[in-house]
Amino acid sequence: MIDGYGKFVGKRGNQIVVKLKGKIIDYFLAEDLDQVIITGKGAIGFDALNLLAENGVDLIILNWKGEVSSRLSFPELRTVSTRREQYLAYNDHRSGYLSKQFVFAKIKNQYAILGTLAKARAENNPRLSEKLVRSREKISKLLSKIQKIEEKPIDFIRNELTGLEGNASSIYWNSIINIIDPDLGFSGRSGRRAKDGVNAMLNYGYGILMGEVWRAVYYAGLDPYGGFLHVDRPGRPSLVLDLMEEFRQQIVDKVVFKLINKRMVKREDFSLQENFCRLSDKSRKLLISKILEKFESYIRVKNIRIKWSDLIIKQARQIAKFLREEDEYNGFFLRW
Repeated sequence: MIDGYGKFVGKRGNQIVVKLKGKIIDYFLAEDLDQVIITGKGAIGFDALNLLAENGVDLIILNWKGEVSSRLSFPELRTVSTRREQYLAYNDHRSGYLSKQFVFAKIKNQYAILGTLAKARAENNPRLSEKLVRSREKISKLLSKIQKIEEKPIDFIRNELTGLEGNASSIYWNSIINIIDPDLGFSGRSGRRAKDGVNAMLNYGYGILMGEVWRAVYYAGLDPYGGFLHVDRPGRPSLVLDLMEEFRQQIVDKVVFKLINKRMVKREDFSLQENFCRLSDKSRKLLISKILEKFESYIRVKNIRIKWSDLIIKQARQIAKFLREEDEYNGFFLRW
């Protein structure tokens, strides 16, 4: 992550160097990098771009809202067969199956987080804990309904799936309101137009997650724009958004809730600009560092210890294998 104004990204031998006012302030071996994320105003040299491409390193640029404003990557991978199957799958049962997996995993992770929050408050705030448990039980009923949906081409079941997903998200975010300091002005999930610090942090975190998932989808030889659950729109990386659903809660939501509940960010760390809530440099850098730490931390999945960043790649590759009918696909979620 390269954050801040007036910095220049250049090349020195096989290293990527970061300069400020002509002086090198940091450097990295290109071969050790997976992705470079740039925020703020600065510049990058052509030699550095070529070195990143030669080493298969993505370059992601985030704007101040946390949106991916541009992405540069290495040349296309030789994966014609995978993409042909991806496009064909849209019109058969595979699109419905994958979409069910994405939605089920997302809601299952919401269910797990509410359970974790309830357990943490069971002793000091039993009333709130019980309220979170009741919300969890409501979500459990929605999970049962998703499992019963027939696996048809996605256009036949999308409305039912997204309706259940919307109901679960409403229950989840209405419950989260109760664990957030009222001083932060959080009244629920507002989407991209953040008016409060919590939504601003979530949006920025999801932007970082999008870059990581996009890289994984690309590595897997899939078309980022050929999604299933998310409707096609010009310039919309629908498949990236599909796979993101499995990781929003465990990677971004958990980090944001932790920073808030430990009072590592406060109301003065945010300001309204152009009718959007903007993160201070301090809160933005803190959020970025914690999410990047999360990517590099390990999780145990089916008795295998794996980095979160590698798990995302693994899931993307499993999608490709499923589309080629080489293996099954199961959405990722943590049990509680």
